[in-house]
Amino acid sequence: MNKLMATNQKGAALIVSLIILVLMTLLGLSSISTSSLEEKMTANLRDHELAFQAAEIALRDAEKRISAFVTEPIATQDGSNENTWNTNAMDPTPTNAAPWWLERDAAWWSANGVASVNVANVATPPRYIIEELVFDNDDENKGTGSPVDGIVHYRITARGTGGSDQARVLLQSTVIKRY
Repeated sequence: MNKLMATNQKGAALIVSLIILVLMTLLGLSSISTSSLEEKMTANLRDHELAFQAAEIALRDAEKRISAFVTEPIATQDGSNENTWNTNAMDPTPTNAAPWWLERDAAWWSANGVASVNVANVATPPRYIIEELVFDNDDENKGTGSPVDGIVHYRITARGTGGSDQARVLLQSTVIKRY
């Protein structure tokens, strides 16, 4: 280079190219971070969907069980008769702020819940509890001395997990059965 050119150059091209390189690096890192976050969100959504499907399967299984009852099972405090529980048998103090199904952990559900069919890709099999809520007898048989017929209201609470035990879904359904 000649002396005249060397004195006119100040290194601006180097500074501009370094600034552009830093901006491109920040843009690339931001894209990687966004992509990683989207992958986590998708995995969590899939895990929750698996848990929901498992709980729905358990709910349907319990509904089928109730529809198969020929005679009304006597509900018990421990669910020992046809796995039918008395209302609030799981919660000795029903005045709690939280309902019993929110207070119970996986170990309680494993010990007391009825295992439903096996579902692929879930951490634990879905389980359900059947509670007898109320019996409404038919008015036509009152005072006749004949057996009391009527309808029974059942509450089914089903618990499903996803691919990990971190994703949990609780579903409830009310079923009415005439005896």
